[in-house]
Amino acid sequence: MTETTDYKYDVFISYSRADLAWVEGELLPRLEAAGISYNYQLQFELGRPQLEEIERAVIQSRKTLLALSPAYLASDWQQFDSILSGSYDLDKGQWRTVPAIVQPCKLPTRLRALVSIDFCTPDEDSWQRLVKALQQPAHLFICYKRNADPDQRLAHYLHELFTAQGHDVFIDGNLRTGEAWLREIDKQIKASDFLIVLLSKESADSEMVQAEVFRAYEYRQMQGRPHTFPVRVAYEGLLPYTIAAFLNPLHYVVWHGEADNAQVAQDILTAIAGRLPATKTPIQVKPVSEEQVISEDGRPVADNESWHSPLPQFDPRFLEKLDAPGGVVKLRDKLYIEREADANLKREIVKWGTTTTIRAPRQTGKTSLLMRGIHYARNEGAKIALIDIQSLGSEQLASADIFLQELAESICHELCLDAGNMENAWRGSGGTQKKITYFLEDYILSEFKEPIILAMDEADSLLETPFYRDFFALVRSWHNRRAYHKQWDNFNIVMVISTEPLLLIDDINQSPFNVGLRIELEDFDETQVRNLNSRHGAPVNEDDFPGLMKLLNGHPYLTRKALYTLVTERIIWADLARVAPTDQGPFGDHLRRYHWLLRDAPDLQETLKQVIRHNRYTDDAPLYRLVRAGLVKGRGDSYRFRCDLYRQYFEDKLL
Repeated sequence: MTETTDYKYDVFISYSRADLAWVEGELLPRLEAAGISYNYQLQFELGRPQLEEIERAVIQSRKTLLALSPAYLASDWQQFDSILSGSYDLDKGQWRTVPAIVQPCKLPTRLRALVSIDFCTPDEDSWQRLVKALQQPAHLFICYKRNADPDQRLAHYLHELFTAQGHDVFIDGNLRTGEAWLREIDKQIKASDFLIVLLSKESADSEMVQAEVFRAYEYRQMQGRPHTFPVRVAYEGLLPYTIAAFLNPLHYVVWHGEADNAQVAQDILTAIAGRLPATKTPIQVKPVSEEQVISEDGRPVADNESWHSPLPQFDPRFLEKLDAPGGVVKLRDKLYIEREADANLKREIVKWGTTTTIRAPRQTGKTSLLMRGIHYARNEGAKIALIDIQSLGSEQLASADIFLQELAESICHELCLDAGNMENAWRGSGGTQKKITYFLEDYILSEFKEPIILAMDEADSLLETPFYRDFFALVRSWHNRRAYHKQWDNFNIVMVISTEPLLLIDDINQSPFNVGLRIELEDFDETQVRNLNSRHGAPVNEDDFPGLMKLLNGHPYLTRKALYTLVTERIIWADLARVAPTDQGPFGDHLRRYHWLLRDAPDLQETLKQVIRHNRYTDDAPLYRLVRAGLVKGRGDSYRFRCDLYRQYFEDKLL
């Protein structure tokens, strides 16, 4: 028989018929509760030689449990079991036999040499020892924000506890850098059974945590694992949209303080054993779209009040509650900087029959702009259907038919309409593109007299689907229908993308991106950076301000991150600038994420080298991907890094 180390069972149970009541009444319930798979004689295949079935069971099981009693030791068959299991794999130095004394008996010499568990007078400790001996160690990856507490303390507590339990635990406790280490993290995620994600406010916004969560999701789609287990670490706020779709539907536990350490660990061990904890009370979070809009000076804004109010004198008290930058900027955030794009979007979004595309590199503020635009439109009486394409799972994006049906259901939900309308439309003949078009005409546009805004965030996520060309051609057809169907005049379309539009659709006559208003969301200019610096209490003085502009070039996220770090850590600009382009600096998490994404892309790395050396490139395809990622910018055949921070970091990593 062919040997295998890919075991089918955790344990084969060898016992005497006289002890069947103990096996089925005591042992099996304990094994099932612990998620331990087993094989025993009643599961043998009928009609096969018993000797062969015993050998098969021993080879296919990681361990063999001997239920020892006088009846067992008197049986020739059971003696064969114990001899076979005791000798198998000895050449590999593996001991696979677990003796359990069920009834008082005198053990033969070969079994007395092994440590046994006595169940003649069982106690809870005996059962726990047995479960630990039989349970297959899990490979665990603890995902958390490095150098942030309480995340780091909890991560190390769990690491020590789970390692002591016999599990194989990976934790990136000492920050290392370089291509080899990035490959090691990827390797460990792929090999993991569970990804334990510690979600504090800081870690939820960590770009490396988000990248690891998404990578785990990709591997689970491919190979069925790792399973993700979220732990909310003293944080019950909204998760960033980049990971919310992968984490919100899952069971989770909440850690409020060190008193919860043991319970959190037990819940995770319960999940590892195959028994998820009972669903917790859902975390009550308030959607951004329902929050009160706040002006740039921090005051509530009435529906008809201008957003452009004079900035008051700086009040240092608000910095004590300053949120770390990252993700969508909340409507109430006093540090949001309005740009020309804000006025353009608010003007266009409330017109009748408009198509608007918001385009910019990542972390420029596209979604924050969109949220303010649709909030303004809602206050003006428009109806909003907001769809985040990136939040859809692979099941919803499997085909055009499934996606369009999901889109129709989402529109019904967003507009508080009966989903039965969509079901009625889908009963008709024709393809799904016709069905959703007629659904919009018959059940949506005819229902409302005010403008309806279909806002699609992260629309370029559809690039990963086989039907994206057909969908964007469909959107273009909706735009064109306004010319000869009056009812389409109250249907406005807003799309947010971070990709060069020519990559989204080949035929420009079918593209929705060359019609209507195209909003290019640029990085902050010098005046806007000065404004933001002032709102933080001017931590960057006039002499250092050129250095801030040179290093970050108005990058919205990095500029806010720099000012946040200067204020909260009470350091000066020279100290921040010195460590800025390193993995250990305040931007290390952000920079490592980019390095992670480039680890297996030699074409992108080569193009970056060309930009570093010559500000030029030889291949359009990787260049467009780098523009989409927000790493480089430029026109014609001349390109440069988006900011000097990126140039310094990748010059060190790639050259």
